[in-house]
Parts: sequence; structure tokens; C-alpha cells
Amino acid sequence: MKGKKGIALLLSSFLVLSLAACSSGNGNNGGTTPEESAAGSNTPKDTASITPLGKYDPPIEVTAVRGITEGTKYSEGESIDNNVWSKAYESELGVKVKYLWTTPTAQYDQKLNIAIASDDLPDITPVSASQLKRLVEDDALEDLTSLYEQYGSELTKGIMSQDGGNAIKSATFDGKLYGLPNMTSGLGQTHVLWVRTDWLQKLGLPEPKTMDDVIKTAEAFVKQDPDGNNKADTYGLGINKDIFGFYAGMQGFFNGFHAYPNTWVKDASGKLGYGSVQPETKAALLKLQELYKQGLLDKEFGTKDATKVSEAANGGKLGLFYGFFWNAGWLQDGKNAEPAMEWKPISIVSIDDQPAKAQVPFAINTYYVVKKGAKNPEAAVKVLNFDFEKLWGETAQPDVYSVNNNTAIFEYALLYGEAPRKNLDAYLNVVKALEAKDSSSLNTEEKGYYDNILAFRAGDHKLWGNEQMYGPAGSLSVIDGYSKNAQLVDDAYFGAPTQGMTDNNATLQKLQLEVFTRIIMGGSIDEFDQFVTQWNDLGGNTITGEVNAWQASQ
Repeated sequence: MKGKKGIALLLSSFLVLSLAACSSGNGNNGGTTPEESAAGSNTPKDTASITPLGKYDPPIEVTAVRGITEGTKYSEGESIDNNVWSKAYESELGVKVKYLWTTPTAQYDQKLNIAIASDDLPDITPVSASQLKRLVEDDALEDLTSLYEQYGSELTKGIMSQDGGNAIKSATFDGKLYGLPNMTSGLGQTHVLWVRTDWLQKLGLPEPKTMDDVIKTAEAFVKQDPDGNNKADTYGLGINKDIFGFYAGMQGFFNGFHAYPNTWVKDASGKLGYGSVQPETKAALLKLQELYKQGLLDKEFGTKDATKVSEAANGGKLGLFYGFFWNAGWLQDGKNAEPAMEWKPISIVSIDDQPAKAQVPFAINTYYVVKKGAKNPEAAVKVLNFDFEKLWGETAQPDVYSVNNNTAIFEYALLYGEAPRKNLDAYLNVVKALEAKDSSSLNTEEKGYYDNILAFRAGDHKLWGNEQMYGPAGSLSVIDGYSKNAQLVDDAYFGAPTQGMTDNNATLQKLQLEVFTRIIMGGSIDEFDQFVTQWNDLGGNTITGEVNAWQASQ
């Protein structure tokens, strides 16, 4: 559930707030196919309800549980049990959702693990990859293979296959589908380099083209007083306390050294190895140590999360950082406060003459599962169809079901997901429409970005971020360049957590953060070699063997 927070921050900042509502329909296509007529005993008897978006008559009830994102807002009189989504499920699908319990997202896994241990699951449950694996092993879940094939809409199947089928494969055990992946975009989690271009102009510097350029720029931003206040109070390159992440994380920096931490990569022989323990990662850490010694990184980065780093950027104290394409959303407050502030997203840069390639994580971390023996197991597939249709389909109404008045309405949906290429395709469509000065081919969401860009160009600086993401030179243009120029490295492992991962990942991740932080802050670089040995001894060797056995089975 963790990924929704970032999506909410993006959408609540920029999704258009005054979209014209589209006409809506319940999507009831009527009729049955021979395959539907031959469906098993769980198939509803009324004709309408056996279509992907058909309404149950009489209505049915499904039980569920969920985590609630901190800061979730509702319109007056609404709640997680009573909102636009729950009302639409009942009125248009004939599905009444009953939450057995809800809890803040931070406590969700703990509470769910207790429910799993006591065999007390609702009909539909969001679970992590490790929880999915455990429930499959306990024979606690409904096999969704034939139900997904029968009830999944064309839109749903299209979105679910857009990553080449890896998401579905990750929820498949012994040829049977046991979970519906919460689709999201690994491509959207590649890094771009955000640069204060007004500082570049003030100091007479070019845009960085190489890693050496980035380091020289960072040094200038620290030592040449780019904010003009005659104080040594600016930072060169942003970094957060977790070292990696969506804002001021260092994936893009490591990628410039051809290192791909926290992902699995293929070596020359075709074997899979963990990126964090490869020699290239050591080289990147050594360079970060040099930058720290030179004062080009915040000396107190080890105590500052992404929010704190963003405060430095918005406060005019930071000039460079790596992050996701939607980080423009977190820069808008700075732009509002200081309209002369200009940031530009550019491609990650390389340490040598080989182009840098951006790492693409396997992005699925949540699955929706159905309890074995649920009365209407197909309802999960139908609700997912409905959610995709209202968010991304031909009858989508983003102002009703996604975001309005800075409220992330999409968070109320029982199931959620988006096409991995949704934002990249939206960028391509918006740019084409801007060039043609014709928005007639855009869907409602894309039309919102188009209108906001025109409004920004007409002087509304509060819509600056739309240009920085979806405009011709926006952050999505950088990602489009990665895609077109084969500058992407996909995480090579997308299977369920292995037993070694389940047993050891928490320990290994803690070890990595501690060692990497010490090295950056001046510890001996020889610690990296010790880390590799420890990593292998504490379960890494086991996990590597499991991952390669998985690869051989594919």
C-alpha cells in the first residue's frame, strides 16, 4: 500500500480540478458467451452479472479490510464506508462493500498478519508478496485463473499485460493465479536529475552532461553563493537518510557508475546477481564519500528524510537531486514562493563514455486476494474492471473518481492500479496535441494536463509542474528518451519472495543501509568488501541460489 502515498502527492498537486464530467454508464453489455455458460458453480445465475461490468441483481455483499493512508481526506458526511466509490459499487455493480476493519497503513501488515495467523480473512484482502506466498502455501486462497480469464475486461487485461506479463506471473504459483496485482509503473520509478537552472544561468554554468559535470556543478552550488545572500548555506547534491528512494535517492547517481543497487542483474554468463554487492556499487560509494568530505552533500543527511530534503529544495538551499518524474509536484511550493526559481529535469549522466542506463524496479508490491470459499470470488475481478473503467476507461471521470479539490478520491477504491505506461503515453499524447493545437483526441485526464499547461504558459505559475512533467521538455520526455534509446535496466527478478528473502531480507537491508551510510560519511571503503562477505553469509548466498533456480525454471 506504500506506493499510493507518492501517487496521491502527485495527483493532488496537479490533476485538473475543473474537469468536465463525462457521461457514465454501468458497462452492462448483456448476453453470455458459451464459455460463460459453461462456468463453474460459483457463477452468478443472472445474465447481467456474468459480464465484466454487469450488475448483480439482487445485490451481493463482499467483506474486506484495508489500510488507510495517513492524511486521507473525505468530503463532508463521507467516510471509507460511505463515499463516491462505495456508492457506485452498490448502484452500478450491485456490490455492497463491508469493511471488517481498517487501520492506519503503518499498522496494516501487523494487523493483517494476526488475521492470517488466526485464519480470519475477509472475502477480499490487499496483501504483500510475502503474505501472498504464505497464503498460497496455506491453501487459503481462491484460484482466480479461470475467473480472471472469464470476467476480466479487455481494459483490465490490457493494463495487466502492459509490463509483458511479469505482474501476472508474479502472482502465479504452479500455473494458477492467486492474486490480482496492484499495477503500477516501474518505468515511472526511474530517476531523472533535477537541476536548478536559474542557478546555472546565474553562475554561467552549462547543463551537466557527464558525472564530472554534476560534481563540478554541485561544487559551484556550494561555494559560489548561488542564492546571493553572502552565506555558505546551500547544498550541492541532495541525498536522503535512506540513500535510495523517490526523492533525493541515489539510484540515478549509482546508475551513472553502471551500478544497480537493490535490483537483480544479469552478468556476462547470464547468471543473476544482486546489484548492491557488485564492484560498480563500491565505486559509486567511494565517489559519494569524496563528495561528503568536500562538503557537497548535507553533513546531516543521515537524519533527513525525503520531506526534509524537499524543504531544503523549496527553501532555495539545494540545487541538484535525483528523483522520480513527479518530483515536480514537491517543487511547486518553492516555485509558488519564488517564481524566479527554475528546475529542469535532465537525463542521468555517466562516469565514462558508456551511456548511463536507468534502473527499472519490479513495481508490484501489493496484491488483492480472495479467501478460499468466498461466495462470489469473481466479484474481485469485476470490481477491478469497474475501477479501471472509472479511472482510465472510455467512460472515465477523473474529477469524480480520482482527484477533486485536492482530495485523492482514488484512495477510497477497494482495488486500484494503473497502466505502467499511462503517464508516458499521456505525455506523448499531450505533446502531440500541443503541437497540433488540437486537444480533441485526448482523454479527460490528458485534456486536464493540456489545459493546465496552456494556463501555465498564459501566466498561472501554480500550474508550473504540469509543464515540468507533461510538457515537451518535461521529466516524462527524459523517460521517453530512456525507453527509445535502450537506456533501461529492468530488475531481472519478479517472482514471489523466496524463503531466503522472507527469512533474511530485513537483516540484509538493515546491514546495507548501515554500511553504506558509514562509508559515505567517511568510513573505510574496505567495509564494502566486508559487507559483501557478510551479505553472502547472512543469507545472500542462499537467496542468490534461489533466484537463479527461479530463472532457470522460467
